[in-house]
Formats: sequence, structure tokens, C-alpha cells
Amino acid sequence: MPLFRRKKIVRPKNPLGMALFQYDNIIKKELGGFLKALSSGKSMSPSRAEAILDKSIYKLDYILEDLSKDNLKIDYRSDKIRYIIIDMIGDLKKYFEKARENSFDGERLGRDRNLKGPDKINEDREDLKKKMKDIESDYL
Repeated sequence: MPLFRRKKIVRPKNPLGMALFQYDNIIKKELGGFLKALSSGKSMSPSRAEAILDKSIYKLDYILEDLSKDNLKIDYRSDKIRYIIIDMIGDLKKYFEKARENSFDGERLGRDRNLKGPDKINEDREDLKKKMKDIESDYL
């Protein structure tokens, strides 16, 4: 009988919580190092970065499809949260498109003031966490 057990990860039952859970997993597991490198001003190999991005953007598109009005019917307060999640994913995709245009050079990305970087997207995520508490979601 082990003394310490692994913490069991419970998937959220709320569809918005599930979308946010998937988004967080993509950001932490697949794009974590990629975003840290670009935000710190480092350059990345374009071929390696493209491989990472193609897989991640496909998964983000899948989340967007799940959140569409046709596939998910929810109330007004949850509808606002849906649009915030869609905007976060859209901002992330714009950041990656700009990174592709700049050949994944972190210094040039840092100079662009019109672009929402990972720091601003993380701030939006923290604001979303407060709103998810308001609707009593099972995932924050």
C-alpha cells in the first residue's frame, strides 16, 4: 500500500471547463517551451517550430469547433465566457502567424507593440478564472 499516491486528474464536466482544460494542456505541455523562448527574445528553428505549431493549431481549431454556437447551447453568462475563450485562442493564433512572418525570431516579435504576447494572454486567462468562479464551474 503506497503512502503517496498520484493526484488523479479529473476532467471537467462543464463543456466550457473542458475547453479550458484542453487549452491549458496545449499551452503547458506542447507550447510551453516554445512560448518561453519567443517571449525571452530567442530564435527558434523554423522547421521545428512549424512542426510544433501545426499540431497545436489543429487542436486549437478542434476546441473552437466544440465551442461554436451550433455545437454548444449555453446561457448568457456562459456565452460571455465562450467568447473570451474564443478571443484568447484567436490572439494566440495571431501571435503564431506573426511569429511565422518574422521567421520565429523572438527579438522582432518583442518589438511589435500591436501584438498581444503570451503575458497579455496569461492575464486574460487569470481574468477568465474569476469569471469561471462566478458561474460555479468545475474547472478554473
